[in-house]
Amino acid sequence: MYSPDRVFLNDLKKLDPNLGCYYENDHHHFVITYRRAVGEKVPIMLVKDENDGFRFPDQRDIIKLAESDTHRVDAMAQIKAAAAYMEKAREKERKKARDDIRNMTKDNKLQLAPKIARLDGGKHNSTFRRINLKKRGKSVDELQNAIHQ
Repeated sequence: MYSPDRVFLNDLKKLDPNLGCYYENDHHHFVITYRRAVGEKVPIMLVKDENDGFRFPDQRDIIKLAESDTHRVDAMAQIKAAAAYMEKAREKERKKARDDIRNMTKDNKLQLAPKIARLDGGKHNSTFRRINLKKRGKSVDELQNAIHQ
């Protein structure tokens, strides 16, 4: 039975103290495991070469585990990402405020122009299109003209 290199195990424990490695006799490969709080260890990675053959675990496996760890992010990278997110959020808020003010001004300008013109004493046509209703039937004048003829 094989055992993993002591230096590899130390590097593995530095990456995460819950990680471990052992040789599996059933399929003749090393298996990297994760110790859960409750229950048995969970196998997370099989150590094998390019041809799916046997090889001892080494630094390649440590690098692969570190890259796949989603919680392992450099502190400066986290700070920069948070700063970029907040700057984008602030810019979005500024743009929304400008658009809201522009939209309110545009609507109010159209609606207030006739009222201001009337206060000045002048006549001001409606901003919006007028719809002239068609008359139904005959008017009173037409009926009177038809009676007198």
